[in-house]
Amino acid sequence: MVLRPLSQTGKKPDKASLNKVKKDHKSKSIKKKHILSENEVRDYLILNPNFFDQNKDLLAILKPTRQKRDDQVVDFQAVLLDRLQNEVSSLSDTQGSLIHASRSNMTTQARIHAAVLCLLEARDFDHLCHMVCNDWIDILQVDSITICFEKNPKVPLPKNGNIRLLKKGVINGFLGHENAAILRGNVKAAEEIYGPATPLIKAEALIRIEERDHNPLGILAFGSRDEGFFTPGQGTELLRFLSAAFHGQLKSLLADGNK
Repeated sequence: MVLRPLSQTGKKPDKASLNKVKKDHKSKSIKKKHILSENEVRDYLILNPNFFDQNKDLLAILKPTRQKRDDQVVDFQAVLLDRLQNEVSSLSDTQGSLIHASRSNMTTQARIHAAVLCLLEARDFDHLCHMVCNDWIDILQVDSITICFEKNPKVPLPKNGNIRLLKKGVINGFLGHENAAILRGNVKAAEEIYGPATPLIKAEALIRIEERDHNPLGILAFGSRDEGFFTPGQGTELLRFLSAAFHGQLKSLLADGNK
């Protein structure tokens, strides 16, 4: 036989009354929770000696009482604790920086891969130049991309509005004779490279396009309005890979066009 709770009136309690009873019981159980005493904390730490190994962040906020000394005795314990807390804080900052850099690199890598895949869709030379100077801007999140080649009568290029022609020797003036790429921030952009977009450009990446049978010496220029977007300390491997992929497709399409 199952006994069911009755109200004071002798009637079976409704659902709302039962819910109220449950809530009251729950609130009473919550009130029963108490603040741990010092002895309980001490006992817990004794039983769990690895607690701070698993919760290193707490070491940076502990503020133990330090006794005042009038005898000029150095409190080495306090000095060591300060040093440990500074090291924990420094490691935490470093860890955050590494995570941010890793995520940023992954994002950049994904954009480069998308830009390379875009190249494979180029039908001809004009289509290739259009994608680089227009579609790549959205993919790579920059403000300007230009393809520049030095004038060379021995290696003529098909006419294209997306290509800027430079005087002979200008590219080595920008990159030097040995640099394959240069990244610079807070720069005064060259009008012969960026044209109408010159006033907008505050940071740039210049990647060399080596002279081959089907193309003269050139550069692939990426410009951004953010002066910190490109800096000398950044790696150039991904941009040089992107430039190499472009150059390979360029040679292939130019060779096909000359057949």
